[in-house]
Amino acid sequence: MDITTEMMSDAIDDVLDDDEAEEETEDLTNQVLDEIGVDLASQLSAAPKGRLKTKNTENVSSSEIDDIEKRLAALRNP
Repeated sequence: MDITTEMMSDAIDDVLDDDEAEEETEDLTNQVLDEIGVDLASQLSAAPKGRLKTKNTENVSSSEIDDIEKRLAALRNP
């Protein structure tokens, strides 16, 4: 019974230690990025926001839609 308790305790300790390792990894990564001059926050704030422009689909003819639907049906039923 003592062996089981010890094994369970070790397993729980290992799981809890992983959180600390993750935090240490993140801290080390941030330190390295700081040392090489990468400011991730400023780069992310400069990233584009919003949606990408999409092609105008209003000009698609019904024959093109029918053709695409036939091709899709052929793919579904080989």
